[in-house]
Amino acid sequence: MSIPIPASVCWPPSDLVCTDDATTPAEMRHGLDPGTLPVYENAVLSFLYGSLPKPPVYAAATLSCAAAEEGEGADRISGLPDEILRQVLVRLPAKDGARTAVLSTRWRGLWRSAPLVLVDTHFLPRGGAEGRPPRPGALSRAVRSAVSAALRAHPGPFPFVSLSCDFMKPVDADRAVLARWFQHLATKGVEELVLVNRPSPYAGLRLPTALFSCAALRRLCLGAWRFVDTATLPRGASFPSLQELVLGAVALEDHDLDFVLAASPVLETLAFVGTVENLRARIASHSLRCVQFCLCYVEEVAVVDTPCLERLFIYRCLSKPFGMKVKIRQAPRLSMLGYLEPGVHVLEIGNTVIKPGTKPTKETTVPSVQMLALHLRFRVLDEAKMLASFLKCFPNVETLCVQSEESREPTGSLDLKYWQDSGPIKCVQSHLKTLMFRGFHGGDNEFSFLMFIAENAQVLERMILVMQLRRPSNPEDLVAKMTALKNARWASGSNKVGYMISQLGGGDSIWSLNVASDFKRGDPFSCRFNLKLKCGK
Repeated sequence: MSIPIPASVCWPPSDLVCTDDATTPAEMRHGLDPGTLPVYENAVLSFLYGSLPKPPVYAAATLSCAAAEEGEGADRISGLPDEILRQVLVRLPAKDGARTAVLSTRWRGLWRSAPLVLVDTHFLPRGGAEGRPPRPGALSRAVRSAVSAALRAHPGPFPFVSLSCDFMKPVDADRAVLARWFQHLATKGVEELVLVNRPSPYAGLRLPTALFSCAALRRLCLGAWRFVDTATLPRGASFPSLQELVLGAVALEDHDLDFVLAASPVLETLAFVGTVENLRARIASHSLRCVQFCLCYVEEVAVVDTPCLERLFIYRCLSKPFGMKVKIRQAPRLSMLGYLEPGVHVLEIGNTVIKPGTKPTKETTVPSVQMLALHLRFRVLDEAKMLASFLKCFPNVETLCVQSEESREPTGSLDLKYWQDSGPIKCVQSHLKTLMFRGFHGGDNEFSFLMFIAENAQVLERMILVMQLRRPSNPEDLVAKMTALKNARWASGSNKVGYMISQLGGGDSIWSLNVASDFKRGDPFSCRFNLKLKCGK
């Protein structure tokens, strides 16, 4: 008999988990069976599709005269003022909005005078038809035709356009369709644009330069494209209104990124999901507030000149054997940083590369960071030893999230004495209020670190251990360690440890682009829980 686990002790919260959008058929999400894609490509596309912005329409909406038939036969909806009717239409899928023209002369022309929200998935057949489903290519052609007709017929403006069902290839016919689409999008004032091709960028198919003619763009999400050849753009090309840019599996070079940042004077959020080539990202922007790299091949992330940057996130990125460089130069407002990987990431602050034993100075610390997330394998000695050095670089951290990962090839152990001899860590002693330790396995190196925190963190309010839902290999040893942790000499005065159970599935991710870039959310790592669970209770 299974025992239900209260939601209050389960991690992660449902709004943090990034999964596929189950409402979109698999053949339309990827353009082919996801099982035929390479693992990395499938992971990037799944992550991207789980993060696409939701259209501001209700796809199940219908206009029905049933209410009128049950009453006095009066059409009360048609009696509303034009402006209210336009607000109704803008919340309908494009094809349903266009059909209202046949309701009565009162509705005729209203669709063309209302802003258009265009989502190509709304043109897909609803429900499951009997027999074999149509081939993706046939659906793609039908959707392409419907999108082209809507873009051609409607005068705009287009507050939201999402095109993720069509499969463009490097042929003249597809280039012509793409050019016509961007001509309409630019002249009719698209404000939010989602444009995803599949399954990966084609060498002979670039986004047209007309992308930079979309002057009204505020939000842009691109997937599986080769970026515009910025060297061919006319002088003065820019995104004057762009605030958010998401690039998923987009092929671009370092100089293209430099161009985009320089040409986007009000850009606040920049996110990369997967990359086609290794990227050396030089971040220089006077408007950026949040930068994310997820599942990317990145050689270097250099925060060069970012006076407004508040959040820098690097999640599950791949690098060469020598490690990925993370350079922090000018970021005076940086308050959230993660997931740094001690022993894997080469951290450089100012002009100093942080190494074991590097002493903290004004030139080697980032005092603005208050929330820090780290990802490491405690049983790999080089990574565990770098943990203390990394922590010393961020003296004012109040919330620390540690993601522990098992290692098949442990290289050594560190006892409590190592941490005591490593010298004072200012953030631990004076500022740390919350420690969330995820992936806790009960290993000796993990335990010695937790004991060090317990005995040195003077203002600690809670220590949250997130454990996998499985039986430990040595339960007696784990119980002994937890008892010792409970009875430690807590510098904060009393036991602060609580427990949570991880319920992540094999296809789930702990990271969400949308949560991380939501400035109303003060904790993208979800470390802040109102736990009252204590050891022994």
